[in-house]
Amino acid sequence: MGLISANNGDYAFENVDEAIDIVKSKLLDKNDIWISLDDKYPCLVVWIFGEYAALNFYQDEAGEMWLSYNADNHKEVRFMAAGEEWTPEATSIVSADNAYACIRTFLETGSRPDCIRWQEL
Repeated sequence: MGLISANNGDYAFENVDEAIDIVKSKLLDKNDIWISLDDKYPCLVVWIFGEYAALNFYQDEAGEMWLSYNADNHKEVRFMAAGEEWTPEATSIVSADNAYACIRTFLETGSRPDCIRWQEL
């Protein structure tokens, strides 16, 4: 069905539940997690650290992309992106539960998840 790529390897998955299990069991380390279906795009990029997460959605290779948006968050969280420390705007931080809901929605629809708000970049 798709591929999850992270700093510690690539993981193929056959269904949504298997993908969620891979993310929960192996990839909770502040690093970026790239999730795609049959093609490279669209793809969902997720950072999870404890109860916090941030997400990017890339529609295509041309650069059409969005970043998660949560006007109610004021907590700063640091992640790792391509081996470099990254601190997104506090308003980009959503809950880890929302990130998992977005992963599920993306894998079921192949579209930008509608379970959170997004800001176009």
